[in-house]
Amino acid sequence: MSIDQTTLPIVDVNHLTTTFATPRGPLTAVNDVSLTIQRGRSLGVVGESGSGKTVLSRSIIGLLPTFNVSQTGTAMVNGHQVIGVSNKQLREMWGSEVAMVFQDPMTALTPTKRVGEQIAESLRINLKMSRKDAKARAVELLRQVGIPSPERRAKAYPNQLSGGMRQRVMIAIAIACGPKFLVADEPTTGLDVTVQAQVLDLIGELRRESDLTLILVTHDLGVVATRTDDVAVMYAGRIVEQAPTKELFANVAMPYTKGLLDSTPRIDAPSHTRLTSIDGRPPDLVNPPKGCAFAPRCTMATEKCHEERPPLVASTLSANHLFACWYPLGGHAPATTPSEQQ
Repeated sequence: MSIDQTTLPIVDVNHLTTTFATPRGPLTAVNDVSLTIQRGRSLGVVGESGSGKTVLSRSIIGLLPTFNVSQTGTAMVNGHQVIGVSNKQLREMWGSEVAMVFQDPMTALTPTKRVGEQIAESLRINLKMSRKDAKARAVELLRQVGIPSPERRAKAYPNQLSGGMRQRVMIAIAIACGPKFLVADEPTTGLDVTVQAQVLDLIGELRRESDLTLILVTHDLGVVATRTDDVAVMYAGRIVEQAPTKELFANVAMPYTKGLLDSTPRIDAPSHTRLTSIDGRPPDLVNPPKGCAFAPRCTMATEKCHEERPPLVASTLSANHLFACWYPLGGHAPATTPSEQQ
């Protein structure tokens, strides 16, 4: 009996752990993460700097250094295993199956190559296009991502373009070979708010037109509020809360998530309102705390929080709302006991 590939999740991650060897000892940047993303859906991955967001996204698509890194668990992208496969197999998948919009458009492009050449290169390698056809397609892609005078811009070097235009070029490179899965890692870093909105709108448009599956990595919950279907909140390498976007914003379960929401500036707040922040610092992942990693910064923490790490469990309010907290907010309670989860 054949399996209908269209019913399978594009991303299927099980107990993924990524550890880096450092002079101070092993640093586990992604710790026992499991998640699935169905075809055509978008997942926002949020958290503070150092929470593991970027390492998780790169682990899922196999874009990690080849030395001083160890991984366990599995990560399937459109039916292809990523963990433990050869670089040749990964290169065959990049571009045609999965693509990434990198965090910094100012440095992600090659400064010595014209913009059109950089787009055409992936077309020639992955789709075996002729130089002439790849050049014409590069111009068309620049037009598709909203760059004016694309024929002229294709001949420009990256330093001749603004930050917003460079990010559009990065998006053009990412979608050039028609991938099914796109990772956007902080795609609006360093851009002003108007250009940020334009870039996010563009990614949303392309996703709807091409039925792309998307992971949007950001530290800002406000960015994912209207641009993703689901949200996964990370802290200290783990997912500590996950839910459909509207549900998470309507009824937060994890104190850390509430702290992120409270620290987001509000447009309806009076002028000169003092911004709130989460006290303390994220934990040292070389020497993580024994219990809940957020306990040292949590105003609700008890002795149990410091001694026992809470599992990620479904809420009694919704089977799609997961949280890792002994004392959840908003009337949430675990639908099963920790022993049943195991």
